[in-house]
Amino acid sequence: MSDIGTLRLPDGVEIYVCLDHQGEVCDYCELDCVEVNNEARARASQAQAAPRLQDGDPLNPSQLRVGTEVRMPNCSGWKPSTPLDGQIFGVMVDFRGETCYVIRLQDKTLINYPVKWAHEEWLVKLDGIYIAASKVRQIVSL
Repeated sequence: MSDIGTLRLPDGVEIYVCLDHQGEVCDYCELDCVEVNNEARARASQAQAAPRLQDGDPLNPSQLRVGTEVRMPNCSGWKPSTPLDGQIFGVMVDFRGETCYVIRLQDKTLINYPVKWAHEEWLVKLDGIYIAASKVRQIVSL
């Protein structure tokens, strides 16, 4: 097995590769760094998703606005049931080609979540209360 090295891509993302053969996937060394490298690419895309957008700016038609407060209910059954609360930060296309919201959580970490799923599963804060995103999209002209 070969040693693992890092390679900095032109866009600044640092990925892991086989040190001897310089590949993300190396059949010789049985090394596969694709998943962890895709996570690094996603983090870089999140950080660049919307640095010039301000709260209230529209993204695309039928998408929530930047700064919209959102909550993903915790349906895992874990106790205590802590939801993920955050704000829409921007929009990006992930490494699978899926259009995703970039959501800044309360602890300032960024996550991406497919727009379609967010509209089905997340809650949106409207007039101080959280309601289903699907209902907000019917009530409010986005």
